[in-house]
This record gives sequence, C-alpha cells and structure tokens, in this order.
Amino acid sequence: MEQATPLRRLGDPVDIAAAAVYLASPAGSFLTGKTLEVDGGLTFPNLDLPIPDL
Repeated sequence: MEQATPLRRLGDPVDIAAAAVYLASPAGSFLTGKTLEVDGGLTFPNLDLPIPDL
C-alpha cells in the first residue's frame, strides 16, 4: 500500500488531525464546499504516470 501512494507512506492520526486543525484555523476560513482528501495523494489524477523518487 505504501508504494501505491505518491508520498510513499501510510497516513497516521496526526495527518488527519493536521487537516482538521487547518480547517478550524483562520488559514482555512476561505475554504468552503470542498472535500479535503487526506490520502497521501492516492486519489491524485494521472497515477498511471511514473512517480519519481524524491
């Protein structure tokens, strides 16, 4: 599963918490009506393209 994600790692509860903190903060105040995908890039379009090792 880790190799299937562009970030090459599985998420953990801290990743989800960071997204929630962002949405609750002033930085996220202008974001409305969107789904925030916290999936390490798994649903990013064009995953059939090679993903470079960074």
